[in-house]
Amino acid sequence: MTMTPAATPASLLSRSPLARRDFLRLTGLIGGGLAVGGLVSACGGDPGSSAASGGGGAVGTGKTIGLSLNGNNAYSSYVAEGVLKALEGTEYSFAGVQNDFDSSTELGNVQNLLSQGIAGLVVLPADATTIARAAQLAAQQDVPVGNALWPGESDADEYYAGVADLDSVEGGTMIGEWLIANATPGPVIVVQGIVGQGFSERIDEGLDAALEGSGFEVVIREQGFFARDTATSIVESGLQANPGVTAIVAYSASMSNGISAYLEANGLTGIAHVSSDADDEMFTWLETPYLSATRYYSAAQTGLLAAQAVRAALEGGEVTFDNVVEQSMVTAEDAAAAIEANPYRYEQFADQASI
Repeated sequence: MTMTPAATPASLLSRSPLARRDFLRLTGLIGGGLAVGGLVSACGGDPGSSAASGGGGAVGTGKTIGLSLNGNNAYSSYVAEGVLKALEGTEYSFAGVQNDFDSSTELGNVQNLLSQGIAGLVVLPADATTIARAAQLAAQQDVPVGNALWPGESDADEYYAGVADLDSVEGGTMIGEWLIANATPGPVIVVQGIVGQGFSERIDEGLDAALEGSGFEVVIREQGFFARDTATSIVESGLQANPGVTAIVAYSASMSNGISAYLEANGLTGIAHVSSDADDEMFTWLETPYLSATRYYSAAQTGLLAAQAVRAALEGGEVTFDNVVEQSMVTAEDAAAAIEANPYRYEQFADQASI
C-alpha cells in the first residue's frame, strides 16, 4: 500500500463544518466505555520478514497494538491513521478506545485494553498524570508504550518505550514571533486546549515569553476543550469585553474552524487569527481573511513515531526514545509545500481509523 498525500488546500472540502468523527471502525462506544471488539488488522502482510517476536510468521502475527485517544475529533483520527501507517505491511491487529477527554475514563479504558492482552500501546493523553499511571501499569505487564503527546521530561519517562517529542514551548514562541512580525500590537485572546495535558501550558510558556514587552497583551485565556462551539463562545464573549482585540490564538484546528466561521459570519477581517496543528477544514479557512496562519505539525506523524517506537521494542530493534515532531509556521502561500513535505494525515487508512 503506497502513501497517499493529503489533498492540497485548493482541492480540500468546502467550509461547511465537518461532522465530528466517531472513533474507530470497531464496536460502538457506549457511555465513554471501551471501544474494543472485532479487531481491525493492519494492512498487508510481510511473511518473509525475520523481525517477528514471539514465534515465527509475519511481523506482528497474533499480536494486538492498543491505541488510547484522548477524544473524538479529526485530530485523534489522524493520530490513528499514523499508527496504522506504522503497522502497514505487518500482521499486527489494532484496537482502540477514545476517552471523551476524561481522565478517569482514560485510565479505565487502558486497564481494559491491558486486560485483553494487548502487546503494545500508543497513547494520546487526555491528562499527563493519568496517562503516566496507565503507562506504569502497562510497564508492569511488559507492554511497551509510545506517547504521541509527550509533555516533556518527567519521572514517568521510564514507563515509555518512546515518545513523539513536539516542543510546544518552541511552538508557542513561534506563534508569538509570527504575531510580532505580522500583526498589530494590542489585546490577544488565547483559547487553550485542556489544561492538565501538559500541552497548552507549554504553548502558554513560549507564547508569553515571546510576547513580553511587544505591545501584545493576553487579555483572555480560557480552555476550549478542543470543541469548536466552546472556542467560539470564548471568542465571542472576549470580543464583546475587549473590542480592540487584534489577535486570536487557538491551540487546535478543531477550535479555529469554529472561530473562523464566527469571524466570517460577523464580517470581522481585521483580526490576526492563528491556529495550531491542521485538519481538512482548517486549510480551507487558511485561504480566507478569517485565518492567518497555523503552527503546522502533523498529527499523523505523532502517531507514526510513537507506534514505531512500540514496534521496535516488540521486535527487538533499536528503540529511539525521543522522536522529534517537525513544526513550522504556515500560511496559505506555503501550505501546499508543508503538506507535501510532511502530510498531516494518511487518508488511505481513514476507514480503519474512523467512521
